[in-house]
Amino acid sequence: MANYAIMRIEKRKLGAVGRICNHHERLKAEYKSNPDIDPSRTHLNYHIVEPTAKYRKAVLDRIEEVGAKRRKDSVVMQDCFVGGTPDWLKGKSVEEQRKYFDYAYRFFENNFKKENIISAVVHLDEATPHMHLCFVPITDKGRLSSKDIIGGPKGLVGWQDKFYEYMHEKYPDITRGTPAKVSHRKHIPPFMFKVAGELYDHYGEICGAINDIGLVNNAKKKDAAISLLGRYAPEMAQLKVQLQSTDKHIAYLERELFSERDSNSNYRSINYEQELELKQANRKIYELNQKQKELEKVISKIPPEVLQQMAQQEKEARKRKSKGWER
Repeated sequence: MANYAIMRIEKRKLGAVGRICNHHERLKAEYKSNPDIDPSRTHLNYHIVEPTAKYRKAVLDRIEEVGAKRRKDSVVMQDCFVGGTPDWLKGKSVEEQRKYFDYAYRFFENNFKKENIISAVVHLDEATPHMHLCFVPITDKGRLSSKDIIGGPKGLVGWQDKFYEYMHEKYPDITRGTPAKVSHRKHIPPFMFKVAGELYDHYGEICGAINDIGLVNNAKKKDAAISLLGRYAPEMAQLKVQLQSTDKHIAYLERELFSERDSNSNYRSINYEQELELKQANRKIYELNQKQKELEKVISKIPPEVLQQMAQQEKEARKRKSKGWER
């Protein structure tokens, strides 16, 4: 089984900083009663960098100290997580674990400056030891800019590569995980829902048209049905291709979600919104698939020669329309 050094960096705006502080520093009863947290072990948690104040104040103090400008929607803090493959990390002694997190901490200190780090706390009261490190994204020129420091999604992958290379020097038995960019995770394009909705709104109409195609003695109604179906044929094909590309990621995303839960048992506390978003996305894909399957089942009843006729008629109609002609 591969061993991984896990590192994530999340952007936090000012409104979220208090909640993050409460969890990382175990300041609220709701976190102490979290089933993932063993209160009898909370005293074992320790700081590599102890905050001088609650995170909100510490963040604002640092921004004021450097004279940086802050917008209402600015990212004011980078919330970092450092962990490892559960069995691999838990297999180390307490002293070895401490050395692991101390070494990982120096990566952040070397790259993001000690004076910008407001807290680095190691949690030993959850299923797997891990570290939370928070810093204010201040540039060398004294600007508050998460974009300049991290560089967006592509930049984050780069930082994860650098972190792996850094950790691998001391821990050669770890492996680089596959970043999201490489694993081709995709968002669901909004047009898919629009197209699927339009197709499904006309589901009854499409079914009726298919039945009309079978009418031997009503050429007019048959032609009208073919014309109607032809109007939706391109969207059907487009939706089918996109779903085939998107649907295969559902299982991957779910595996990743449970993997993160295993490596970071406070996942529900910190990333509940992300989990909810993932579930909603999966449900939307499922709904799209159900609609698509029903439509495909109906379309499969159409004779191949009629489908070809439909596609050709619609192609010509759209070509005329693009030139400004009347359909």
